[in-house]
Amino acid sequence: MNPDPFTHNVSELLHGLPAERREAVLTMIRQLRRYAALMEQAANVSHAVFEGARVDRIVRLIVEGAGRIGQYRAGAFILMTGEHPTIAATYGEFAGTEGRRAPIELTATCVTRLGPSRLEFLNTALGIDLPVHELYLVPVATPDTCVGTLALLDSDGDSPDDRLLESYGSRVALAYLHAVRLQ
Repeated sequence: MNPDPFTHNVSELLHGLPAERREAVLTMIRQLRRYAALMEQAANVSHAVFEGARVDRIVRLIVEGAGRIGQYRAGAFILMTGEHPTIAATYGEFAGTEGRRAPIELTATCVTRLGPSRLEFLNTALGIDLPVHELYLVPVATPDTCVGTLALLDSDGDSPDDRLLESYGSRVALAYLHAVRLQ
């Protein structure tokens, strides 16, 4: 088992610091950890693209990476393909909906949230049973092209992870577009 590079021996290193300084250092470590998770997941997607992975593997890596960046218990990657949006990859309670037509409410060109009251409609439309939480919608887009949307079941509300996920959406959009061109 590898020690966590962000916390290995941290208590020893911070032992002599005053409590407020120790808390400031721990806060910075948590921020670095979140940013490292973003970069790791974006790099995983890019690495797979440049290895020549198929697009279906890339979309799975994109949605799974989003789940590793934050505390999102379920997610779906909705692609803007053809005539209507389609669920391309999922995890958690969205599992089993891949390939289905996505309700237009699951598409976003800017970051938005759907309140718990809208989940009943989505449950009916998709034939699933999502627990009552907000749905966090993040566009997967470049400045020129909206590829799709990450729809994430967000049980902890607005958090610092959300800002990172917005950045992730733009990074993986470029990788996805490159994968499509290669296929």
